[in-house]
Amino acid sequence: MKLKVLLRFKDLNSLVRYLNEELNKLLIAKKILDEEVKRDSLVDIIEIGNNGNVNMRRDRMSEIMKGVINELDKRIEYINLLLEELKDEFNDNNFTGIVLLEFNNGIPSRVLLSQPLALGECS
Repeated sequence: MKLKVLLRFKDLNSLVRYLNEELNKLLIAKKILDEEVKRDSLVDIIEIGNNGNVNMRRDRMSEIMKGVINELDKRIEYINLLLEELKDEFNDNNFTGIVLLEFNNGIPSRVLLSQPLALGECS
């Protein structure tokens, strides 16, 4: 199932500020996870199956976190690409209008801007 979400911002500066905050959160989370993976400690995993059976196993943290770290890397890359494109296109100018950020399955995918945009004050 594909989930699409749109967030609306009052201007480009608000969008850029939001993206930078999200990027910082992701980078902090990645740093913490990388530190845990380096320790490569063993963790107990308890799973409850559909039939109610409880299974317990032990695995290395590095094996469990590979998928999570890959997902973080993908989100970090997408946000960086959006920020670079906004900077290249608008040269840090603030434009007002309808500014939408589209997410596909929780990953920022594109920015939608109303036309015409008006040059706004820096906020």
